[in-house]
Amino acid sequence: MKRLAPWLAAGLGLGVALWIFWPGYMSWDSAYQWWQARHDRFDSVHPPLMAMIWQLSDRVVEGPGGMFALQAALLWSALAMFAAALPVRPAWRFAIVLGLGFWPPLFALLPHVWKDLWTLAGFAWALALLAHDLRAPHRGWRAGALIAITFACAFRHNALTGALPLLAWIGWREAVAARWLPTRRRLGATVVFTVALMSTVMILSGLPNFDARVRHTEKVWSVVTLWDAAAVSLAEGALVYPPELVDPTLTLDELRGKFVDFSNTSVFETGKLRHSFDAPYMPAQRDALDALAWSLPRDHAPAYFAHRWRLTQLLLGWDRAGLPDGLVLMPGLHQYQDNPPVPPQTSVLHARMLAMLQSLVDTPLFAGWIYLLLCVGVMAAAAAKRVRTAATGAANVAVIFAAAVAASSLAYALPLTLASGSAEFRYLAWPVLAALAALILIATAGVLASPLRMPSPSVPPLHR
Repeated sequence: MKRLAPWLAAGLGLGVALWIFWPGYMSWDSAYQWWQARHDRFDSVHPPLMAMIWQLSDRVVEGPGGMFALQAALLWSALAMFAAALPVRPAWRFAIVLGLGFWPPLFALLPHVWKDLWTLAGFAWALALLAHDLRAPHRGWRAGALIAITFACAFRHNALTGALPLLAWIGWREAVAARWLPTRRRLGATVVFTVALMSTVMILSGLPNFDARVRHTEKVWSVVTLWDAAAVSLAEGALVYPPELVDPTLTLDELRGKFVDFSNTSVFETGKLRHSFDAPYMPAQRDALDALAWSLPRDHAPAYFAHRWRLTQLLLGWDRAGLPDGLVLMPGLHQYQDNPPVPPQTSVLHARMLAMLQSLVDTPLFAGWIYLLLCVGVMAAAAAKRVRTAATGAANVAVIFAAAVAASSLAYALPLTLASGSAEFRYLAWPVLAALAALILIATAGVLASPLRMPSPSVPPLHR
């Protein structure tokens, strides 16, 4: 019965989530991916795996409900799996599952049928499996984590940066497991294994794009570069676009009327910026976009980095009042073209829960910088603990893993400050969970070395 504690908590949490939020929420991009699933037409702008899964779930439950149930089940079960690996009492495992699952930012994001939630679930499963590898080292756990990481990266183009620290951790564990490998060569072997794992994840996560039904879009980052150029143009008082990428009738005043600093979508309402989503680029346009992307930080550095700094402030919650609440939570069911209408959740309980969560949007709970600062603190604490702990101790290995999870959070979030085209909070779903999990891991690391709780203070041999 004690072993069931985290799973009972997960079942309770899943039931509550489905009861309150069914059938989930659909923003524009969610509704568009449902439309793709219904019409058997996919594109590489939105990684097609989500729409392909939606095709299958639609056969059982039409609309967002099936996808909501799947993503919620994946996340809650991952939390249970993670808690089950922790060296704490069953009551604590029960509490950890509910604490993480009902953590306001994560619980508020959960009903949204977004690829970000599927990426979150994939990374959460990798976290859970690698946590089990701490207690009972075995290549099977690490192989499962590799599959989960690949799954996570198949839903978001940028997830590879967050995967790198976890893949490096797996690479190091494999280097330690290779008993034939001299100790002095483990660092080099870790690098080789990490590169091999990263290459594997990149290849496998991109396989759905090779389906014959997928329309390929090149230069998907064109919408970000063109938005960056709009910010630079407004700051410098002159358009910086090459003629290949803009309608010659575009004026600075017209651009100013459509520009906002928290999202790139509105500048394209002019209909005069030529991005790659609408039609394939000609060779001259590809060259012009590449040249523009390089010229912005090089030739227009003050304006470009001021724009990026402003986005960072909004994305990480330093100016929560400046970010519209609609970029944090998007409750509702967007209607897209011929998608069937979906009845919304109208219960009083849902209304009260949504109101409570929305009231927290402008609080520090939704400030991404706090979670990133927490990760920095975990890594600093890990470095300090490692100095004080025997190099072969189980607690020391757990501390290093906590640092790897914290590094994954940072590696996922920080590149967004230069690459993101929006300050939407959903981009920080994994960094938030990773920060909390890293804190739990480092807090429980000392228990691994306690003979009262664990049968041995030493690290068991890594099974091949």
